Amino acid sequence: MSQRVIIMHGFDYAEIDLIMRAVKKEVENPRDVIFAKSTENSLKMKLAALIEDLTEDHEYLKKNPPPVAKPSAPEQD
Repeated sequence: MSQRVIIMHGFDYAEIDLIMRAVKKEVENPRDVIFAKSTENSLKMKLAALIEDLTEDHEYLKKNPPPVAKPSAPEQD
């Protein structure tokens, strides 16, 4: 298992954003690092199973990125 994974627990979303930005600035190939926030379900999983699950999800999303929301045009009077 060579995937690089950072699992965060107890951080709010602003803190998670700061952590992710800091790590991405410092690592080679930041798109290859998996970031995850603990969930009720993930806290019950064995670490190896969780990393495998996160890796599968990450690979899927790299191949099938979600659509990026376009900013809405300002309303005109």
